[in-house]
Formats: sequence, C-alpha cells, structure tokens
Amino acid sequence: LLPLASCLLPLASCLLPLASCLLPLAFCLLPLASCLLPLAYSLLPTPYSTRFHIR
Repeated sequence: LLPLASCLLPLASCLLPLASCLLPLAFCLLPLASCLLPLAYSLLPTPYSTRFHIR
C-alpha cells in the first residue's frame, strides 16, 4: 500500500494546480450551461412540438 501512496502523491500534487485552475472555469461555465440547457430543450423536437406541427 505504501509504494502505491508514494506513487499517487506526486500525481495528486500535479493534478491539484490543474484542478484549482479548472474549478473557476467550471463555476463560470455553470451559469452558461444552465442558460443554454433550456434553450437546447426548446430546440429539440419533442413529441408535443411535433404534434403541434402536424396539426
């Protein structure tokens, strides 16, 4: 178990700055995604919208 930990620790210390860089980006993209998702759902052909188009 110890060699595995000594192998994973440098990897974690390498991924941590990357995560601290990606987290603000994720928090910035989250409101954008919550804004774009309803738009995407409204653009998708749902059974209700196709039913209205047929009539």
